[in-house]
Amino acid sequence: METLLHVSSQTVGLLVWFLWALIGVLCALLAARFTGGRRSLWFDIIIAVVAAVLGGYYSTRFLGDTPMQLFLISIMASAFSAGVMMWVVGVLTARYRKE
Repeated sequence: METLLHVSSQTVGLLVWFLWALIGVLCALLAARFTGGRRSLWFDIIIAVVAAVLGGYYSTRFLGDTPMQLFLISIMASAFSAGVMMWVVGVLTARYRKE
């Protein structure tokens, strides 16, 4: 179990990858809830999961010193990057729907 949750600047455990993906799914569901379903839910899920996983992965590469610090920073970076990406996609889809 320890290797599944292990986070260091060289390796990331499998459960951490799943946690980042889960954060992306939750962010996509929240975005779909707030937008009233004007966009495709699957599109939101794919975009948010990719953004969350990339945000979490790159934060482990460049931020933090200890494993606990890396884990917490990666979770926050994952949620932040998924949220920002959902906002950007929302702005872009709203702009192109008007035209």
